[in-house]
Amino acid sequence: MKIREQLKEMFQIQRVLNENILDEFGEEAMTEEKLELAIIDELGELTHELKGDWCWWKKTQKPVDRKRVLEELVDVYHFVMTNEMERRCSSTDEAIDSILNKYKFSISHFNELGKERLDCLISDISSTCDKLGYLLHLTECLKFSFDEIYQEYLNKSKINYERLKNGY
Repeated sequence: MKIREQLKEMFQIQRVLNENILDEFGEEAMTEEKLELAIIDELGELTHELKGDWCWWKKTQKPVDRKRVLEELVDVYHFVMTNEMERRCSSTDEAIDSILNKYKFSISHFNELGKERLDCLISDISSTCDKLGYLLHLTECLKFSFDEIYQEYLNKSKINYERLKNGY
């Protein structure tokens, strides 16, 4: 399956999850402010998992756990995709196609972009409107394949539904 198809399926799954969450909590929509804060929080959790690579002053810092980094990166995907749909005030398949068309270059050139500084990419995700392109680039820089992202996203979606069912 190509990255665009995987992303489209992820957006569709996210749309349904968002609807279920809103229904569960009696909300009509997610605010931009709350989504931005959620993205910043998840980026912080991701940065914390990467600490073994950048925390030079702490002798007791644990090494980076690639599995935990992947889990946190996928959490960022959940909120970035939600943010992309909310910015369009729509999560229809047409809106999702529009999002994917906007990021056509980043999607089609995944694994071809050069190495960037992680701090710059993380900052760009948290401060710009065009988050998905930077998130794809961050995924590359962290040396994850999109198949890894896709599989972990599917796994995390199951966990999110269990959490929703159990009152998380």
